[in-house]
Amino acid sequence: MEPSAYGNSLRQYSGSIQNMFNSVSERYDLLSRFLSLGRDGFWRKALARRLTAMDYPGRFLDLATGSGAQLVAFRSLWPYAELVGLDFSQPMLNVAREKLARSGISEGVRLVHGDVYSSPFAPETFDSVSISFGLRNLPDRKSLYREAKSLLKPGGRFLVLELYFDSRNLLAPFHRFHLATLSPWIAGRFFYNHGKAYDYLGRSIMDFPHPAVIMDELEEAGFKGVDHHTYTFQSAMLVWGQKPLNGT
Repeated sequence: MEPSAYGNSLRQYSGSIQNMFNSVSERYDLLSRFLSLGRDGFWRKALARRLTAMDYPGRFLDLATGSGAQLVAFRSLWPYAELVGLDFSQPMLNVAREKLARSGISEGVRLVHGDVYSSPFAPETFDSVSISFGLRNLPDRKSLYREAKSLLKPGGRFLVLELYFDSRNLLAPFHRFHLATLSPWIAGRFFYNHGKAYDYLGRSIMDFPHPAVIMDELEEAGFKGVDHHTYTFQSAMLVWGQKPLNGT
């Protein structure tokens, strides 16, 4: 979706997206389970298994961390790693903080309110940097790639987990109906009138590029060893690449 859909400037676009996530923060996890047909937890663990640690026990950053679900998946497989989640929505971070406390994994996890394009961290701080289900909400993917690459240690890994729509899939008609019609309808009637938010989320998935495009973008951004895997009848992608050992 082009930024003009939410205004004539990047600031207006970002503000609209931020307001939307602020408004759905309390119900975001439940809505995500519905939108992913209950598969989001499996996909998040698949990402966690592909993290790489240059130094024990590992230091990992999750960008646009939202409700912190990806951090929970990290901790389940990396019990001693230092984890950081960054998001521009304070209400979402409040939900994440409560979730981490309920799960008993707050220790060693830091939540930071900030901008994914200009994070407060020093260069070459993290072994792996990820973004899960957030890239399609960013109007400038290339700037995000540059920021992630800067934050990685040489040899570190950047990972993208995202939903997408493949019109060539045999289940494409069902997938289209689920994203464009069913999800907004149910969200609007049963989840505190969040139909408009899920109309946007469904359309953002329909408009998101295929994995090959994201792989090309990562290679153009200077990542090496770029590869991918798709899940659940080509409805989710995991794409990753390494920062060169020479740091360039």
